[in-house]
Amino acid sequence: MTAMSYHPPPRTLSHECAAKPSALLALICLAIVHRRHPAWLAVDIAAAARGEQLSAERVSRLCSRALGGFEHLVATLSRIGRPPADPAGDRVQAQESAIRSALLDVARTILAHVSLRSGAVRALVVGAWLRLSREHPALTQARFCHALALSPRTFRSWLLRMPAPAASPVAPTPAPAPAPRRRPPRRPRFAFELTVPDTQIGSDTTDLLAFAVPLKLMAAQDIGGRDRALFDAVLVDDHESAALVSRVITEAVAARAGMQVLTDQGTPYMAAATADTLEQLAAEHAPQREGHPQGKATVERAFLSAKACAQPLLDITNRIARALPELVRTDLAKAFTTIVLTATLRAYQLGARAARRADTARAGIDPRTLDEVARRSREQAHAEDRSTRLLLEHIHQAYGLNRSCEQFVRTLRRFPLPVLRQAERQFLRQVHRGDLRDRASYFAAIVRRCHDAFRAEQARRDRQREQDQQLAREIAEIQAHRAARRADPCAWLRDALDILAQQWSPQRQHLLFGGIGPGRLGVRDSIARLAEIHGPQVATDIATAVLRDFCAARADHLGPAGSAAIETLLRQFLPPIPNPSTTPTCAASFASTILGGIGQTVHPPPR
Repeated sequence: MTAMSYHPPPRTLSHECAAKPSALLALICLAIVHRRHPAWLAVDIAAAARGEQLSAERVSRLCSRALGGFEHLVATLSRIGRPPADPAGDRVQAQESAIRSALLDVARTILAHVSLRSGAVRALVVGAWLRLSREHPALTQARFCHALALSPRTFRSWLLRMPAPAASPVAPTPAPAPAPRRRPPRRPRFAFELTVPDTQIGSDTTDLLAFAVPLKLMAAQDIGGRDRALFDAVLVDDHESAALVSRVITEAVAARAGMQVLTDQGTPYMAAATADTLEQLAAEHAPQREGHPQGKATVERAFLSAKACAQPLLDITNRIARALPELVRTDLAKAFTTIVLTATLRAYQLGARAARRADTARAGIDPRTLDEVARRSREQAHAEDRSTRLLLEHIHQAYGLNRSCEQFVRTLRRFPLPVLRQAERQFLRQVHRGDLRDRASYFAAIVRRCHDAFRAEQARRDRQREQDQQLAREIAEIQAHRAARRADPCAWLRDALDILAQQWSPQRQHLLFGGIGPGRLGVRDSIARLAEIHGPQVATDIATAVLRDFCAARADHLGPAGSAAIETLLRQFLPPIPNPSTTPTCAASFASTILGGIGQTVHPPPR
């Protein structure tokens, strides 16, 4: 084809009409100028659109779609010289490539971490749109949602109100209990195969409250026959005394001579009246060592079951008594509690399965074995008391105390065995003194002093144990709190922003102490955790979306100034975003690597 000169076609009427821009084109150009420099405009776009009977929303959408084309046209018309041969250098293609790369990065991040149903993903999507809409004005919401396979309607609802839980103390995970101490293997003492009926009676007292009146529940139990009845005798009164305890034990023994009675070393159970009653009943008293409830564990467990069944009714009476103070009467409380406990014990026994378990445990055991079992149980109940008696008899005989041995033993046998041994060691230092006229009384005084020190040491150990347990619980709660925050950094960031909002003073229009405090620390640490999980770019997007939603929710308190102050503080801790490298990732010594291979090839010498 030969070269020919170009002659423009003659101008016609249609060309003259097309040279005049339409109102829609003028409004689109006006919108483009507004997006670049709003100060250049002297008219409002919405008012100009209404004047031309056009929709301002339509003008905005057409402006977003035409912006890329205008940029390409202006770049083409203003280009000087020959166009580049490499199409990858074209600005429009570079812009499209950057948008596509950014969209793919967002989509890849979402699919690699969490599902679209979680709050972190919603914050990430909203934050990514806020960032990309500023960096790439040509990007539309429709294209953004299409790239993420997201419904535009759903995304618009996220923009209006990003669904996120309200700021609250982060403690969704219950504090784990401290690790239990390793306990030694259990040695059953009161199993049905180790106890037989009509051998041992356990007696104890517990507290109750009915009609706002403190009461005492005194009960006795046949340990080997608890499958037939939970308690053999029950008595409710407003106080505890040796006479009442003797009455309960007398009813429980019921002319069964030779029974062994297991009690604690409380004053009513160690009183002379109780000892006389046991002697008249021909019963053997076996007080368990002090501070050892396991010595009569079945009685303690029966108290727990009975009180658990009766407690709802007793709570009702306490509420009634608080409403009607005239019902706070001891006789009414005693009568009502007795009736409730009687009905409760009968109902419990009808529904209990202890009889079946007792028959199963004792099946196949001959009577001689049961007799041996009963003997061992009685000896075990007396083991501590026998050791105490032997030690006191040895002390009385070794040091020649001026009192009858039986009276000396009866007076001091209620003290724990470690106390008696400590008292003997202290008495050994003074036994050489010749001015001791009543050695038994002097030894008893040492025992009482050692017992006071023993009780004080036990109380100290109990307090220390409680403090250690409380400290362990607090440490576990703190660790659970930290773990919950690290697991949900978005909630952590919202809580930190809420603290910062409380530091905002609307009257003075500034953050108290410049925002310094736990809120600032929480913002820093939560953003660092987001960057650790998702990377710097995604962390910035999520933090931006969370901040936007938080400022919208607290706009009545913060206002524009407060939102701007918190945003300025937050952006101080946003991680730096690395710029993508445009240079090929080649070795630094690429040229030297090529030159090293140039030249005559050196062959190995012949062998």
